[in-house]
Amino acid sequence: MQFLLLVFLFTSCQQDVFEQEDSQMLGGDITSELAPYFRTFQEEARQHGLIVDYESANLTAELIQIDEGSVAGTCSTNGLNLRHITIDQSFWNKASPLLKEMVIFHELGHCILGRGHSEGRLENGACRSIMRSGLGSCIDAYNGSSRDYYVEELFVETE
Repeated sequence: MQFLLLVFLFTSCQQDVFEQEDSQMLGGDITSELAPYFRTFQEEARQHGLIVDYESANLTAELIQIDEGSVAGTCSTNGLNLRHITIDQSFWNKASPLLKEMVIFHELGHCILGRGHSEGRLENGACRSIMRSGLGSCIDAYNGSSRDYYVEELFVETE
């Protein structure tokens, strides 16, 4: 029994170390829970010929409670070229991995790619861009089948 407890404690601690290392390897100050999504964004950017360096971009990111209605995330900047992404903890606790990715990619679209909101709609009523504000009348359609379209649109802006 003691052996199993030690194995559990070791693997739990080991996982925490790997998450911290992943977060530190990204550069910048990014909460470890968010790090896998930031890494995926870097990989997608690289496939589109862009190098994303969070440390050089002075980017930080954290999970906190956002008390602004249905806001899942924010990107804020200041005059010193600092960028900060905040993701709502309540949203994060309930969201699917794909929805988490969409929100992280949206906020990085603002903070890293400099994109604004885009309210366009496709013929079927779906949002044309991952950069939609949520205030328009388009239908969210980011899913396993449409992910490639939305990631392509994010990195190859057509407007």
